[in-house]
Amino acid sequence: MVASIALLAATNLWYLRRIQGANVHTMAAQSVLDFGAELARHLAVQPAVAVPAGEAGGWGELSRLVRSLKRVDPTLQYVSVSEGGVILFHEDVSAAVTNGADAGGAGVRVGRTLLDTGHAVVPVMTFAASVLGGGGERHVEVALLKDAVTRREEQAARALAVMFRLSLATLTVAFGVAVVFVGWFMRYELERERRRRAQEHLAFAGALADGIIHDVRNPMSSLRLDLQMLQKEAGRGPESRLDRLGELADRARRTMDRVDIVMREFLYVSRPEPSALERVDLADCVKDCLDLLGPRFETAGVSLHLDMQGGGTVVTGFGVGIKRALINVLTNAKQVSKQGGVVTIRVRSTEQAGVIEIGDEGPGLPNSELTRIFEMFVSNRSGGTGLGLHLAKAAVENSGGSISAANRPEGGALFTIRLPKAPE
Repeated sequence: MVASIALLAATNLWYLRRIQGANVHTMAAQSVLDFGAELARHLAVQPAVAVPAGEAGGWGELSRLVRSLKRVDPTLQYVSVSEGGVILFHEDVSAAVTNGADAGGAGVRVGRTLLDTGHAVVPVMTFAASVLGGGGERHVEVALLKDAVTRREEQAARALAVMFRLSLATLTVAFGVAVVFVGWFMRYELERERRRRAQEHLAFAGALADGIIHDVRNPMSSLRLDLQMLQKEAGRGPESRLDRLGELADRARRTMDRVDIVMREFLYVSRPEPSALERVDLADCVKDCLDLLGPRFETAGVSLHLDMQGGGTVVTGFGVGIKRALINVLTNAKQVSKQGGVVTIRVRSTEQAGVIEIGDEGPGLPNSELTRIFEMFVSNRSGGTGLGLHLAKAAVENSGGSISAANRPEGGALFTIRLPKAPE
């Protein structure tokens, strides 16, 4: 964006310079015309011009004045004073041939002339003014090199070039400062995002670790008790009851199976997603999640009810991410459900999407929280981290789907996950 703005500014500056360059020639020509006319009028009112015919007084002063003017402006070629067709005074005069029509204006006639200097023929502009002299009307003619326009144009062009370079330097410095600022701001935002991600991961890891510890601690306590009882029964020697030993060993095995299920759940949640979208069967995805979470719901006294209306629905997305989202939403439903409650999972299909609806019988969601419930660290449950639903939303959207929350008419919350159908 900054580069586009700089390019637009540079283009405008270049276009402006072209326009001003075209105006410089017109302004230079007008400046030469004004200067030549003013010079002719000025010389026409000099006292020497009005000296009567036959008298030489004053022409030396006029000659010195003309030479001084030539030192000031080298484009001045000659000054001539004539009366009745007779030249009374001339300074630096060469044979001249008229080549152009006069154009009058403000008492001064402007014309074009070729001046033979003896070395070359050069084009000049003439400015003639009339004044009453001692013997009649006298004419004062001033000649300036035609390239006086070019010289003035070059001066104006140099000034314009300096202004352009200054503007370009200012623009370059401003663009450099803007680039440095944008670079610094982007780096700052990336670092802030990295810190936010790190805090999010740490918070999620902490919440996940708390859940794992909680889910593993109870089975391990049961396993310890079973092992103690197994050791005590085995210590009775010949009086040991084989059926009791088998029962305790079987209970220990089932406990280890529960721990294995918890570890598998952790792997589902922490496993990275593949790099490319894949075809995911919603029915198999939901069943895998229910198999993993079934023991936890059973321990909590919450029933799971599966309504499979969209069997065989295949969507595109990341299977690991979809399972992670389902586990988080189902875990949230278990946590808000009371003992004896029911969590309903309904899988259905539409023309363009596969839909999963998860409804619970908990207290529901405040209307003010329906749009904020998926924000990070927003939780309605005491002791909740506010990360589960946020991560579920991120996982679903990463698969190209959407997730929304609403309240069921009969009470409780309803979460709806929509995922795009895979092409046939």
